[in-house]
Amino acid sequence: MVFAVTENGPLAENDMAKAAVAWLQQRLPESWEVGPTSRADFQMDGTTVGAAIDIKGSNGTYTTVVVEVRRGFGPRDVDRLLTGVGRTLKLLSPNIPILLVATWLSPRTRELLAAEQINYLDLTGNARIRLDNPTVYIETQGALKDPNPQPKGKARVQGPKAGRLIRFLVDVRPPYGVRELAASSGLAVSYVSRVLTSLDDEALVERFERGRVKSVDVIRILRRWAETYDVFRTNKAQRYLAPAGAATALEQLRRSVGRAAVTGSFAARRLAPVAAPTLLTVYADEPKAVVEALGLIPADQGANVAILQAFNPVVWESTSVVDGVTYVAPSQAAVDCLTGNGRMPAEGDALLQWMTDNESLWRLDRLPDRSADE
Repeated sequence: MVFAVTENGPLAENDMAKAAVAWLQQRLPESWEVGPTSRADFQMDGTTVGAAIDIKGSNGTYTTVVVEVRRGFGPRDVDRLLTGVGRTLKLLSPNIPILLVATWLSPRTRELLAAEQINYLDLTGNARIRLDNPTVYIETQGALKDPNPQPKGKARVQGPKAGRLIRFLVDVRPPYGVRELAASSGLAVSYVSRVLTSLDDEALVERFERGRVKSVDVIRILRRWAETYDVFRTNKAQRYLAPAGAATALEQLRRSVGRAAVTGSFAARRLAPVAAPTLLTVYADEPKAVVEALGLIPADQGANVAILQAFNPVVWESTSVVDGVTYVAPSQAAVDCLTGNGRMPAEGDALLQWMTDNESLWRLDRLPDRSADE
C-alpha cells in the first residue's frame, strides 16, 4: 500500500485518515465493521478529537480509536505527542487507543511509538496496531527509507567525521556544549552543531534549551552509527593466517610492532565473553610491521587475523593496555563487532550490555583537553 502521493501531490490529511480506514478494512475479517465513529463530534471532557473510527468485531464488541494524522513525524515528535492530545487522552480515558497515521515513520520513530503503546500506520505500510476489545494485532513492514524525503540543512550521520563525534559523545558523560565538543574532537563547530541537530531530531541525544548536550542514549546511538559503518569496509582491511592460531598471535602482539590495538571479538571477550573468538582483529599504523612480527600469511580463505588501517584516528582514543596488549575503547569494539561477521554481532550485543551495566568503568567524566596539543 502506497497512498502518500497522488497525481495531484500529497494526500490531504482527511484523505490520509480515509486511507487508514481502507487499509484496516482490507486486513480485518469481512464480518467486521470499520468506519468513522458513530459518536458525533466525538469529544472527551472538552478535548475535541480531529478524527476517530469505530472497529466492530463479529461478536458485536467495538472500540473507538482516536486518529492523529501527521504529515511529517519523527522521533522527537513522540515526546510532543505524549505531552499534547495523546497525554490528555491517556489521562482522561486510558482505555481509548490512539492510532498515529503519517506519510512515513522511521525505524527509530516506530520503536519509540511501540514503547509508548501507541498504534501507528504510515502510508508505505509500516504498521503496528494492537487492540484488546475486539482483539486485534497487526504488524506489517513498509518502506525502510522515506520515499519522499524533504531536503534539510542537517549533516548526515555518516562517514569518518560523524563516527569521530559519536565516539566522543559516547565515551564522555555530558553536559558539554558544541564548542567544547568541537575543540576536543578537532571538528568544525558548524559541523558538530548540524550533527547534534540530526541526533536530537532522532531522540538520540537530549539537549538543554541553549543547545548544550544533556544526555546521550549510548546504546542506540552506537546502533545508529552501525547502520552506516562496516568494520571491514569502512577501514582498509587485509586478512591473514596465523599458523599457530589467533590466540598465539594475540600473545605475540606484546612485541614492539608499532602502534597496534586489538578490537572485535578478542576485545569484546575481555569484558563480556560469549564464546571462544576465532578471528583476531587489529588496528595498526604499520600493518607490514605487524604482519612480519606475527609471521602472518596472506589468506583469502581460512583467515584468522584481520589487520585494519583505521578510518579515523579516533580509534586510538581511550585505549587501554592489559598484560602488554593494547585494546580499543569498549565503544569502538562494540560498533566493530556489531558490523562484523559470524558471531561478532552477538559479541557486540553482549558488550553493549556490559557497557550499560558498568558505565563507571569505561565512561569519562570530562572531555579531553586538547589545548596542550596545539
